[in-house]
Amino acid sequence: MVQIAPPPLGAAEPGDCIRTFVFCANLAAQEACGDAAASTTTHRVLQGLRGSSEYRGYLFGVVAHPPTLGEVSSLGFVSVPAAAPSPELDCEGFINISLPLKEDTSTAEIELVFAPEYLPLPGEEFDPDARELALWMARTALDLVRRLGRDIAQVGLLHPPGLSSQKDALAGVYAELGFELRHSEQQLVSEIASNPVTPLITPGLSAQVWPDYDIPERYLDDVTRLLTLATADSHHGKLTVAPQPWDRERLAQARSRIRVRRAHTLLAAVLDSDGQVLALTELARQEDADPQVCEWTLTVSDRSYRGRGLAMLAKLVALHKVNAYWPHVRRAYFSLAAEDKAMAAIYAHLGAKVISQASAWEKKLR
Repeated sequence: MVQIAPPPLGAAEPGDCIRTFVFCANLAAQEACGDAAASTTTHRVLQGLRGSSEYRGYLFGVVAHPPTLGEVSSLGFVSVPAAAPSPELDCEGFINISLPLKEDTSTAEIELVFAPEYLPLPGEEFDPDARELALWMARTALDLVRRLGRDIAQVGLLHPPGLSSQKDALAGVYAELGFELRHSEQQLVSEIASNPVTPLITPGLSAQVWPDYDIPERYLDDVTRLLTLATADSHHGKLTVAPQPWDRERLAQARSRIRVRRAHTLLAAVLDSDGQVLALTELARQEDADPQVCEWTLTVSDRSYRGRGLAMLAKLVALHKVNAYWPHVRRAYFSLAAEDKAMAAIYAHLGAKVISQASAWEKKLR
């Protein structure tokens, strides 16, 4: 096995190993949901390896014959540069580990990615060689998580609609190693009209839209309060989570981070007559992703104002304004927890359709 070293700042050309990882990861995602929008990009992977104030990433390539010469990483593996030039390696798979640094700091997130010859079709089992490889990779990932000082391993798996997570080949591998199914959700998509209707804003309310966290100073405390609520009230099933509050510093870090990642956000707010922010919703997109695609990343209302249609109003405001900022966007994707009945009703009103489902698995290591 080799460790893929983080690229230096300014390095833009991905190495062969990164291109291979992205190809394999995208193949698996598109097999599961049948939608190219599930793809990641080399730029996003490189940024993930560089890390941020929120996450630190580690990527390992599984090779039958690793190079014997080269720098050795702090974890004891031969280090291969993520940016070009990098050697061509015949990778059988990849182990991708993300460590949250703000929230859930006892947790590590694991992703196993397989070369096409080892990847079963959705609903099919691994062949014997592929299953042996998958078990070895999963055990190795758990060992790495322990060495990185984390107590909890979590895994997210993507499945086609209607396919039980119990019939996923990789889910069977994780279950054999003691992982438990802790959460389920759906991935959906809704269309964005080129000329959306103007939302009806009742007297006493107003709306504002802030791109890329360019939020007027007078609203910052309200926004961080609602972001903290969104984090605390998110549906996680039985996953172990440790949400942390938002403050102005964390919001400033998020604003800086999206610039570095070439990402964009659109935050729509509903306010009362005193200028207090009562509800927020956010759309996000990547510059290097499909220009027709964005993602709903959060929706939250003040707890004392829930059940009054403010979340729906915030979404209609965002949909009305999105073309002014991102004129090519035509589809919005999002995840929906099975137990989130309120958001399910909102997305049904927006005409959303299911494209895939996901399961989250967890194993405590201590």
